[in-house]
Amino acid sequence: MIRTVSVALLLGLLTAGCVAIPSQNEPAAYTQSIVEDAIRRYQRDGREAAVAYHSSADSVDGQWYVFIIGGDGYTIAHHNPEMIGRDPALRIDSTGYFYGDDVLSATEDGKWVSYVFQNPETGEERRKHAWIVRHDGLFFGSGWYEEK
Repeated sequence: MIRTVSVALLLGLLTAGCVAIPSQNEPAAYTQSIVEDAIRRYQRDGREAAVAYHSSADSVDGQWYVFIIGGDGYTIAHHNPEMIGRDPALRIDSTGYFYGDDVLSATEDGKWVSYVFQNPETGEERRKHAWIVRHDGLFFGSGWYEEK
């Protein structure tokens, strides 16, 4: 009886520690999990390692990638090297919408910001829904793109 209870308790504790990872079929939840993973990487490996990883093509998962923006508004990590060091005043999409202020107003609780941007998977401009979280003075973001 005690052994059965111990095994059941152990299985319950192991199961409680498991977290369901959203699939790409749930783009908003999947995007939020990518940002959470990026923040965990930053906490675990440090700023330099997190910036290096998210500045590499290895960090791109189809349409999903993480970008990191410094507290001064300049991009410090992005899979596209042309975006690194990007002036915050240039965060204007092809429709003329200046999304920079919205990105930089994200808090620790996170914020959704939508704008038009090039999808790295298709090369086409599409509406992007980005989840931005401020952490340790930096802005961590990722997003998903609307289909036609």
